[in-house]
Amino acid sequence: MKKKLTTFVCLVALCGFVFSGCRKEEAPKPVEEGKELSNNPIAAMKQISDAAEKAAKAAKEMESQKPVEPVHFSKLIELLPAAPSGFEAQEPRGETTAAMGFKISQAERNYSKEGQDLEVTLMDGAFNAPIYAFVAMASQFSRESTEGYEKGVTIGENPGVEKWEKESKRGELSIVVNKRFVITIRASGVEPDFVRKVYSSIDVAKLAKLS
Repeated sequence: MKKKLTTFVCLVALCGFVFSGCRKEEAPKPVEEGKELSNNPIAAMKQISDAAEKAAKAAKEMESQKPVEPVHFSKLIELLPAAPSGFEAQEPRGETTAAMGFKISQAERNYSKEGQDLEVTLMDGAFNAPIYAFVAMASQFSRESTEGYEKGVTIGENPGVEKWEKESKRGELSIVVNKRFVITIRASGVEPDFVRKVYSSIDVAKLAKLS
């Protein structure tokens, strides 16, 4: 799953295991999952309306939160997780990118194990309102099929989207932390709960407090 460090595209496109190193375990954050769209047209319209209202509310909340200078990518590199048991971590990469009036910082690291790959990206969107509003809306829905699922999740107070492909055993989790930072975890050759376990190994509280 080796690839070049994502740049500005990450901004618009967003629209058990034992980990090395010791860190005090925290109580698991409550997880709320999105709902499947109802087959009843009236009920479905209400779901969509409620989701749109929530997204509009999120966007309004962000109006008073002006974009800020993103943190230096070195601070994000420090918070990339240690390699899961049996995985080998590659050298982390980081950069700060400016494009179309936006400026972001991000850090990325790849990990590998025979038959399994993992990639973790931490991005500082610097309070970019469209990211948070979009994810806040997407986090309310869920879709499952014979091929896998795509569902919204809210972990603690942080909204996100989780995906799973059965045949390829690919998992992905994207979470917006503190309406500003985006954690993206992609893995292949793993079980469905793997990406959440990786997420739980990240010091989300410390990430939320970066400035």
